[in-house]
Amino acid sequence: MAVKIRQIVGIGTSIWQRTSTTDPETGKTVVVDDLMLLPGDDVMLSFLTATIPFRVQSDSFTVTDLYESKMAEYDRKLVFVPIEKVQRLRGMVDPDTGKFTVTQILIKAKPGADINVLRDRLREVFPPQIYSIKTWEDEQEMMLNAVRTELAMLNVLLFLIFVVAGFSILAIFYMIVLEKQKDIGILKALGASNSGVMQIFLYYSLQLGILGTALGVVLGLLFVEYIREIAVVLSFILQRELFSPEVYSFHEIPTVIDIPTVVGIIIGAIVISTTAAILPAMRAAKVHPVETLRS
Repeated sequence: MAVKIRQIVGIGTSIWQRTSTTDPETGKTVVVDDLMLLPGDDVMLSFLTATIPFRVQSDSFTVTDLYESKMAEYDRKLVFVPIEKVQRLRGMVDPDTGKFTVTQILIKAKPGADINVLRDRLREVFPPQIYSIKTWEDEQEMMLNAVRTELAMLNVLLFLIFVVAGFSILAIFYMIVLEKQKDIGILKALGASNSGVMQIFLYYSLQLGILGTALGVVLGLLFVEYIREIAVVLSFILQRELFSPEVYSFHEIPTVIDIPTVVGIIIGAIVISTTAAILPAMRAAKVHPVETLRS
């Protein structure tokens, strides 16, 4: 429900246009956003009446200010005008009682409230055959499903990265065992046990996992922290907007650091790096000192 103000509060992306120009000094293409309307300008708005047969009503409004919700879908479609003015233009006045009618009511829940429970309770009071009651998640179901699919694909890619990293560590330690057979034979000749030889390789792989995981976590957190700046640099290099608000619906890239996910990745990376060294460590433990030194 729009707030009551002088005339028109603001229009979203419909009042600006995006143009591409060439910088004469560098010769590169630059994307520029030009406002088509400014506060104080008059604009003609047309409305479809709510009566049957439908008619088109138009009236002149004055832009008093600009508003941006940072969500492209809303900024592209919404304009705030005095609600009584629109109701009169659209014929949304009961001729018998003179009461104004509305087509939509937006409800803001308290922080921490379960909006699904709130929706179900409202549906129990208001018949769903007459009233359509939806949460913002219901309205954005298609976009949320796309995000869930992307997250699932990212999890699959993360698992494949773990698998590749595990095989890489396995191959590296296997080559180390082959190259250090003489040294392993000397250690066993001096009294090192099979478990002691295994512990050397497992401890080394654990150190490698901890160091690599720590470096990866630091770089990942820095990437998340400065992802907007990185996106700007990449957009400049590619000469196009990397994360367009019209495609992703957001004014800027939303970032959330989920601590349980970060902890799970850390534990998984360390476990995989240590587990991948078990087979090479077992092969090193089976090295026969006499045969190795003789060869």
